[in-house]
Amino acid sequence: MTDQQSPDDTRVCLLLGAGGRLGRNFCRYLGTRYRIAAVYHKDGDGIVRHQERVVDPLAPAHQSPDMRTYFYPIVADLATPDSAERIAELALAAFGHIDLIVNGAVHYDLGPATSVDFLERLPYQFTLNAVRPLQVAVEVYRQSWQSTPEENRRSRRNVINLSSVAALHVYPDLGQLGYSSCKAALIMASRHLASELGPAGVRVNVVAPNTFPAIVSVEQVLATVCDLDSGSATGEVRVVDRK
Repeated sequence: MTDQQSPDDTRVCLLLGAGGRLGRNFCRYLGTRYRIAAVYHKDGDGIVRHQERVVDPLAPAHQSPDMRTYFYPIVADLATPDSAERIAELALAAFGHIDLIVNGAVHYDLGPATSVDFLERLPYQFTLNAVRPLQVAVEVYRQSWQSTPEENRRSRRNVINLSSVAALHVYPDLGQLGYSSCKAALIMASRHLASELGPAGVRVNVVAPNTFPAIVSVEQVLATVCDLDSGSATGEVRVVDRK
């Protein structure tokens, strides 16, 4: 799953949900394909900033000023109103540009539609699963992509949002009203965003997998992300399901 590239050619990815199942595997398998600004919900032992250092073999003790960050962790609570602006600012400051945004952020809150308590928590679920990730993409556009349409096209800049087959089908009696509604909203918002960002040379697509790794493999989901990133599609929903 790794893709060796020279540092100068490595694309920069802003990854939301780096501490989740998709995020952890994205960093594990695609860490040489992308330089990653990885957004975590909270600090933890697994968050370490990695760097590449240029070493002169004739003088290995000499500290070269050319140090290249290729993994940059950002701790941010997406429930915080100003988190989208802050995430975009930090990622752009770390790498200078962003080529790809992968939204793997997810918040599960399962419950019956008839529960008053569940319905009161629904706005929070929409914020984390749909609203704030879209705001992050818009902040990157506002702070960087908006003024560079030709560069965006050359660099194949795009947004990939992780949805679910639960946004496309009803699975009864699993308490998925909130989760599936959020992911369905994310699909439609992504399609609208694809239309609006198209003139700026930015593509927006969605990956909608079945449960992974139980039904489809993580590798299948990551391969779909890479395929969308390297392609030309926009406004597309790519379903990943068992054959």
